[in-house]
Amino acid sequence: MKATLTLCPHIALARHRRACPDRPGGGTIPPGSHGDKPDRYVLGITRSYRSVFIPEHGFTVYFPALFKTVHEYAYGPHGRLNTDPEPR
Repeated sequence: MKATLTLCPHIALARHRRACPDRPGGGTIPPGSHGDKPDRYVLGITRSYRSVFIPEHGFTVYFPALFKTVHEYAYGPHGRLNTDPEPR
């Protein structure tokens, strides 16, 4: 998850757009998602979780245990995600 903060352009850059529709998988929003982008991301660190596969949708849902640590990442004035977490 931490690597995604810098490696995924859609997350790392505040004004980055999704891939063009002519690219494989581009221009589509996954079911259950919306096109809005948050102004910050929260990463909760836990030691355990349980998962449930939802066959009618074809994906797995993860339910974390209580977080041991929480990190908050926000976009700076330059439009890049600040990768030094703000403690919470």
